[in-house]
Amino acid sequence: MSILQEKNTRHYFTYMMGLIGFFFLWIFFLSWVHGKETKHLILEREQTMVSSLMEQGVDRSSIARALKESESTGESRELLQQLGHTDSASVRLFSSINNSVHLFMGIAVVMTGIWALILLGMTVRFLRQRENLYREAEGIITQFAEGNFEDHLPQTRDGSIYQLFAAVEELAVALRAQSENEQHMKAFLKDTISDISHQLKTPLAALHMYTEIISQEPDHMETVKRFSDKAMQSLERIEQLVQALLKVSRIDAGSIIFQKDKQSAANLVREAMRDLSVRAQKEGKRIVLKGNPEEAFVCDGQWTREAVANLIKNALDHTGNGGVVTISWESSPAMFRLAVADDGCGIAEEDIHHVFKRFYRSQGERNRQGIGLGLSLARSIVEGQGGILSVSSTPGEGAVFTILFFLTNS
Repeated sequence: MSILQEKNTRHYFTYMMGLIGFFFLWIFFLSWVHGKETKHLILEREQTMVSSLMEQGVDRSSIARALKESESTGESRELLQQLGHTDSASVRLFSSINNSVHLFMGIAVVMTGIWALILLGMTVRFLRQRENLYREAEGIITQFAEGNFEDHLPQTRDGSIYQLFAAVEELAVALRAQSENEQHMKAFLKDTISDISHQLKTPLAALHMYTEIISQEPDHMETVKRFSDKAMQSLERIEQLVQALLKVSRIDAGSIIFQKDKQSAANLVREAMRDLSVRAQKEGKRIVLKGNPEEAFVCDGQWTREAVANLIKNALDHTGNGGVVTISWESSPAMFRLAVADDGCGIAEEDIHHVFKRFYRSQGERNRQGIGLGLSLARSIVEGQGGILSVSSTPGEGAVFTILFFLTNS
């Protein structure tokens, strides 16, 4: 029975059964004692009658026949009625029987009272333990409602009440996770809004300035055209900034579900560098591919292409005229590795641990192009698929960004 799984309930029922068993044994004992007492009273009565008959000269054989007789005659019943010895007569007329009844009645009352007190004490103790348990649980659940999850409901015993406590504990864990997630989301939203506000200040101020210049010199077409182009660049920068922030925010918030399938490494890299190859040619830089053209790996093609494109763009940003950006890939039984290396200025030791932070720029690249979100977005994309994006660099010799995808993530 499930009701007996709880330890306190089992103890209570065990005590009850023991008490009931003791009560029945006591009844059997009283019945045995009462039988002996009744036999003793009958023997005393027979001895008194025999003594009286013998004094009156009745022979022994007649007395013996009278004692063995099992049927009564009408004359005997009539005589007893005249003496008042009938079924309706009060027990008080029979002093020995009356004393015996009073004795056994007193014993029965005392034992019943003792049994009732023991039963009442057991019940009060059981209910008090249960009440203390309920009060303890009420206090802990109140703490849960107030957001304090340090204490836990008792769950180390069997029984329905402890199963209920376990269910409430699971609910508290879910509420705690939800509360932590809400706090995380609030902090995340606050940081995102702060980032957007901070990063939009510069292009918006530039737009405001360009608009004022254009409005003040409407007749100077060359000035209007030059600052109109600058305004367009600022608008494009704002658009890139907002799009990149939205992507990073969606990935970090877990609202992006990556659709992974088998991708050709060579095709993915070519598509990632397609729009950047023209820029490389204009700037006198080369992009070199090294890897097995037949190599393939499992990833979300669209998002991974964007991550690789951001790494290529970052390499071009940090490579001078005549520089080389090398994209290589290889696979092993355990993982797939793709690296984007450049022979540019490299990353200073004090900056290398911060390059994946949003909008981070070292002292030497304040005037470089870009919005400072490419590496952060690339890392979010790779890690969102269960991969790893790392960087190594020697100042003055270039940097290497490495993507690792494990086969277990496929």
